[in-house]
Amino acid sequence: MACDDSELQAKLEQLEAQIQAAATPPPIQSTSHRSPTKGANQPSWWATWRANFFLPLGLLAIPWTQELIDQLFFGGQWNLPIHPRSLEGIPGIFLSAFSHGDFAHLIGNSIGFTIFSWFILAKSRRDYWLTLLIGWLGGGLAAWLLGPNSVHGLSGVVYALFGYLLAIGWLERRFLPLLISVFVLINYSYFVWGIFPTQPMVAWWGHLFGLLLGVFAAYGVYREPQAR
Repeated sequence: MACDDSELQAKLEQLEAQIQAAATPPPIQSTSHRSPTKGANQPSWWATWRANFFLPLGLLAIPWTQELIDQLFFGGQWNLPIHPRSLEGIPGIFLSAFSHGDFAHLIGNSIGFTIFSWFILAKSRRDYWLTLLIGWLGGGLAAWLLGPNSVHGLSGVVYALFGYLLAIGWLERRFLPLLISVFVLINYSYFVWGIFPTQPMVAWWGHLFGLLLGVFAAYGVYREPQAR
């Protein structure tokens, strides 16, 4: 009988040990496997720029294709201008940015468009698309409503990108946007002369509309310094 009691006591102790082992929480993992801190996986401006490097070049394929077709098959007569305040000029609100007088006109706009696009894309693709759309459609509408003469070309969009770049650094007061704004102001300030009626063959009003719309876009998309 004593033997049976001892065996029963041993089994009870073994069962109690198993219950305690099952109830014991797993050990805490090493701190080397901690979750990443907020923002650790955010791409750098360099990675952002590289990922978007070909975006403005792809967009430029549209006016370059149009100009090639125009020069090869239409002798430079296939243009898509905005005719102010006329029904026939309404399509130009959407199409005039992709039409140019000749390759010299297109090359000049392509250089500014590419450089300013890369600057904005180094900061934000969201800001780039919004500024581009505001400069393109807003500039086309402004030229249709207020322009004195027919106009076409990408320069209004270029000036919208330029206006954004001038304003965004002073609005956000963060290192990268401010650095870009200062760099653009120092190296491309001569663009400002394009908003004045100094050359009879240049649609200065389109440049002016674009610049103002670019500043407006910067005000619309900038992030408050204290909210970063």
